[in-house]
Amino acid sequence: MKKYISIFSIVLLISLSSCFEEYNEGYDLVGRVATIPVMTLSPTSGRVGATVNVNFRYFSENEDVIQLKLIQIAAGQATEIATKAISGHNRQNSYNDTFAYTVPALSPGAITLRVEVMTSNNLSNGRNVNFTILP
Repeated sequence: MKKYISIFSIVLLISLSSCFEEYNEGYDLVGRVATIPVMTLSPTSGRVGATVNVNFRYFSENEDVIQLKLIQIAAGQATEIATKAISGHNRQNSYNDTFAYTVPALSPGAITLRVEVMTSNNLSNGRNVNFTILP
């Protein structure tokens, strides 16, 4: 009887495994990227000429971080505001950093600030936060 149960179990396992189909998920894996888990602004709104601190934490466990970028996105246009070269990245640590951002002479309303982190394999990852320019 145990022999029949074993054979039945094997047949059942084989038949169930044929039920799963492989399919293309619509994207390719191109490499490992760094992560920005935390990003905050201080303050979250301000007038033209004010200074804003863009605070963030980043880490990369598999590739060295080589560069950080601050990008401003206003009216659909992306403008690179500042960059920082990184050397001596330790993959076992996370790092806190800050960009000082001066509010530009734009019309009042919401803009997006983006921080990107670039790794040695030339891949980047970023995080966005909204900022309000006051009248």
